[in-house]
Amino acid sequence: MSSETQPPSSTPPSENLTSRAPLQGRAEELPPVTPPSAGYIIQLFLIPALIVAAVVAVWALFGKLADSETDWRQMVADLGSSNEHRRWRSALGLAQLLRNSDRAPVEGELPLSEQPIVIEGLTELLKQSLSGNATDDEDIRHQEFLARTLGSLDADDKVLPVLAIAMSKDQDIDVRKSALMAVSMIAGRHFEKATEFNPASEDSPVTAAERGLPLSQPTITDEQVLQQLKQAVQDEDPVIRHLAGFAVASVSGDDSIAMLKVMLDDADSKARANAAIGLARNGLTDGVDQLQALLASSGEPFDMSSVQSLSPEEQLMEKNRFEVEQPMIARNCLRAILELWPQIPSEKQAELSKLVDELARSHFAADVRAMAAETAKQIKAP
Repeated sequence: MSSETQPPSSTPPSENLTSRAPLQGRAEELPPVTPPSAGYIIQLFLIPALIVAAVVAVWALFGKLADSETDWRQMVADLGSSNEHRRWRSALGLAQLLRNSDRAPVEGELPLSEQPIVIEGLTELLKQSLSGNATDDEDIRHQEFLARTLGSLDADDKVLPVLAIAMSKDQDIDVRKSALMAVSMIAGRHFEKATEFNPASEDSPVTAAERGLPLSQPTITDEQVLQQLKQAVQDEDPVIRHLAGFAVASVSGDDSIAMLKVMLDDADSKARANAAIGLARNGLTDGVDQLQALLASSGEPFDMSSVQSLSPEEQLMEKNRFEVEQPMIARNCLRAILELWPQIPSEKQAELSKLVDELARSHFAADVRAMAAETAKQIKAP
């Protein structure tokens, strides 16, 4: 640019800066101004742009799943695709829709969980996967996911036979756990319907007699599932046992009640808890002594000497697990005692009332203290 076209400036051109004498009072000259590097520009503009794009993409994906007027049928069709990634992506999409079936596209008021092509597609996909004797971690995760998803479907004749296969000892243990959770979901819905009990409704029947408990007939009648449950409550893995106990409580019926009573002596505290709570859910007081013992032990501090052989990281994990599980057991036991309270003998009521007061004062978990205080008010109310 010529000197005639340059804008007026009170300072000399930049190339003469180095020849200028330092201004009076300055210790040193300012460093030369350099243009930003390409890397800096990328960090400043490109990376935030990518983050924004990713957020928009995720938002668009969930918006598409939530507003899939026609896509759910395509998802079902893709379950039979030869492309493995497409199959599992479609299964994930259907599972997300099933979690909120009120917003899912249905025809003739038929919920997505009862759509025959959805039921057929998901059950067949799991059945085929289980028959392949998968050992790959990703395949196992897919089976776990599908087994849990089947718990949202309302078609026992199609779903339960496949879950019975997933519960068998031939399958990966995590797949078995997911199948037990699914059976619990299905049996739980049937149990609430049979007893006309809705925890969210103030008009639901409260007492065991009003709810027709214990049920004379099981809520699930699939023989293979019932057989797998009988084996699961005796499994060598304690997690399998306590998950089975939870499921058995919702299945109800004479055989289930008998299994729960045996489980009161299980070596695992969570299995004992689920047995006692399950009996209470069925309106029976047989597990009250176990509820009392579990409540009393739930407030004890973690015993570090029991994990001395573990690494510091493992010790911390065990301590954290204890501090999550024990309050959960305490809360469930408090609910069970409150539900059974009118049926509990007066001598045992006195013991439990004293224990609940103690928990309200000194349990290490604040939410348990609060719940115990509220329980104490209710059981002492005239």
